[in-house]
Amino acid sequence: MKENMKGTVSKVLNLTHRIVPGYITFVFIVKLIAAGQPFVNIYFSSLILDGLFSMDSFESIFKNVLIMLCIDSVLILIRWGLELINWVKKHELTQKINKMLVDKTMDIDFDILEKHETLDMYKKAKDGSTAGGDIRGFIDNLAGIIEKISTIVYSLILLIPLFIPLAENAGNLTRLGFFLNQWYSFVVMLVVLAVHVFMSYKANKRSSELQMQFFEKNVSYNRYFGYWFNLIFDYSIGKYIRLYKMQKLMTKRVQETNDKLEEEGNTWIKKDIRNSMIPLLSQCFMQLASYAYVGLKAVFGLVSAGKCIMYVSSYTKLVESITGISSNFVQLKMQSRYLSFFYDYMEIKNKRYDGTIPTEKRDDNVYELEFRDVSFKYANSETWALRHVNQKITLGTKNAVVGKNGAGKTTFIKLLCRLYEPTEGQILLNGVDIRYYDNEEYAKLFAIVFQDFNLFSFPLGENVSGSNVYDRERAKKCLIDAGFGERLSKMEKGLDTQLYQYDDENGVEISGGEAQKIAIARSLYKDAPFVIMDEPTSALDPVAEFEIYQRFDQMEEGKTSIYISHRMSSCRFCDNIIVFDEGKIIEQGNHEKLMSNKGLYSELWKAQAQYYA
Repeated sequence: MKENMKGTVSKVLNLTHRIVPGYITFVFIVKLIAAGQPFVNIYFSSLILDGLFSMDSFESIFKNVLIMLCIDSVLILIRWGLELINWVKKHELTQKINKMLVDKTMDIDFDILEKHETLDMYKKAKDGSTAGGDIRGFIDNLAGIIEKISTIVYSLILLIPLFIPLAENAGNLTRLGFFLNQWYSFVVMLVVLAVHVFMSYKANKRSSELQMQFFEKNVSYNRYFGYWFNLIFDYSIGKYIRLYKMQKLMTKRVQETNDKLEEEGNTWIKKDIRNSMIPLLSQCFMQLASYAYVGLKAVFGLVSAGKCIMYVSSYTKLVESITGISSNFVQLKMQSRYLSFFYDYMEIKNKRYDGTIPTEKRDDNVYELEFRDVSFKYANSETWALRHVNQKITLGTKNAVVGKNGAGKTTFIKLLCRLYEPTEGQILLNGVDIRYYDNEEYAKLFAIVFQDFNLFSFPLGENVSGSNVYDRERAKKCLIDAGFGERLSKMEKGLDTQLYQYDDENGVEISGGEAQKIAIARSLYKDAPFVIMDEPTSALDPVAEFEIYQRFDQMEEGKTSIYISHRMSSCRFCDNIIVFDEGKIIEQGNHEKLMSNKGLYSELWKAQAQYYA
């Protein structure tokens, strides 16, 4: 744990200094001023009180009041100015840490990101870095230790005279007074203080362990609760909740996870309350002991009234700081554990090999993709999603991928786009394993519309282009080609029309068919050599579907198109139809060939044809 904390301190200080220079320095300066400021009031208040008791001149008393106010005011102004600067830097630090998490999440391989373990790691990293392991809080704790060490030094400087035996009137003291006037009374107070510090340390350590146990035990429940709770406020699915009367189901799910969290939380709190009782009683005893010790010294005339106030205040500060240091160390250990989740997440290694070869065309200006004996199974699954797949796809051809649900069609496409890596075999581009190509360049080859496509609460033009800087005329043409021209002409703001109402109450709601047209327009705008459509017209009416298919030849001239479809009628215009079943390619060819084979394709075609006859 010591090495872990030491390593975390080094990582946090280096990271913070790199992304927000000056923040650490300002925090430490503020803490040093905060440590010294109370002692200005303690020291000068004792002088003022002693001056009043000894009937000093008004000028002498007023001089001490004026000095105290001036020093206090200067320190307050300096501290206020630095804290104002730090307020800005603190929020800058939070934003940059959040951006690091976002950038890392976007960079992680897709197949790693979708794993349950990765989702839990992200939840731990996000919650840990904001709740218990906030980097700002970690730095504040480090600075807090410096503040408390400074407070201890200031306290001891003021307390030293309290434990120096006085020679005058020593012979007139009672036995108790004589004991209070000896140096070993100081040793007794130190022993009492040490016992209190030890008990506080053990209690703080146990408290942090209980908190960490609660956090780690309930990571998944917190994630589930967030999912169910957010669904309730997601207006886009509100119609399903109402039409299918799912209110009770939704609230039950929320209540179940909430009850579990509440049960665990109550157990944690009860244990923590019992754990904190002993140090609380110990602290009360310490306070009484300090008041009694200094008060008795005042009674026996060993200290003045003003000094009595100064010593009690300084001793209280000393006890608080020594106890606080142990608390800070315990908190740092706990925060180191929380922050380890953040660093573990940031250090997730991608399995995907990042090549460097540019995706240049062959001499004959043709792209050719080949699956060579490719097999694939998902993580934690014993079933092969694809098995021994061999297939070539050449630029300029129109291909359809068909088969029953779960046959492996979408997995085939995800492997092609390199969202997954083959478990066995190779995928080649122009005879070269696709892993050796630069991944960003390889991704530019594909324009894809998945069945579960997403549009964003951005302006229409940005949804089409995927950027805030784009060719407006080209975006309009792509929308018109995708069949969205009529709706576009009715939009007052045109391409600047905000979609949905997440960010703008004037956002426009669009139908499923319109959303699908925009998604198709987005694939056209990318102008990639490979166009992949997963159920591209599933949400369109028959007339719109017919118009889209009529335009596809023109829109995708010179490109390779791959269609995944359950509508056999959409396959007739394709050069090659690939039929999947149970993860294998069982037949392929054009429509006429497959119909004459009287295999699965013919069976699927006839099953649908009866509804159109």
